[in-house]
Amino acid sequence: MKSSEIKVGIVENDESFKNQILKTLESIPEIGGVFHWESAESFWEDEKGRALDIIFLDIMLSEMNGVELAGKISARDPEISKIMLSNMNSDELIYESLKNGAIGYILKSELKDIADVVDTVLKGGAIITPTIAFRVLNSFKQKDYSGEFKLTPKEKQILDEMVKGKTIGRVAEFLKVSKYTVQHHVKNIYKKLNVHNRAELVRKASDIGLLP
Repeated sequence: MKSSEIKVGIVENDESFKNQILKTLESIPEIGGVFHWESAESFWEDEKGRALDIIFLDIMLSEMNGVELAGKISARDPEISKIMLSNMNSDELIYESLKNGAIGYILKSELKDIADVVDTVLKGGAIITPTIAFRVLNSFKQKDYSGEFKLTPKEKQILDEMVKGKTIGRVAEFLKVSKYTVQHHVKNIYKKLNVHNRAELVRKASDIGLLP
């Protein structure tokens, strides 16, 4: 793509912020056309919006919000790169934006160099500002993977007793079942969690959120 063919748009209803962004975009030599709209609806009805390479979307628009608009653009014109602009670092908004096809989520207060943003996107990269990156990484650390391993209620009960340090015999006594029954369940637990001893079991159960 020739630089003169690059077209960038912005949907933003904050007049001051919009003018700031437009002034910067228009000064970038690689960009051949800059367009702006004050609402999702005006963008959606304008054929010029379909010729863009990159679109900056404010999230908090007056009627249809930017997240919803990102989803509509992804369905109609998936080749347009969508970057969200927001004053909020809500986990829900971040994930809904990414789910709807956005390749960037930028806090307005952390938007430093739009030229770098445009260059990164044109090279196939994604943009997430530091605060948002921290929230995304932190949420992955906190994710509960327990449902992926599908322990039965009885297996979960036995696991809970084992991580307390009880032997198979003591677990059997506590649950009023035979040791062989407990051994059978333990074998299944080890297999499902892909562990080979009690230390690995406790560590894996903790990592994936199986422990209370």
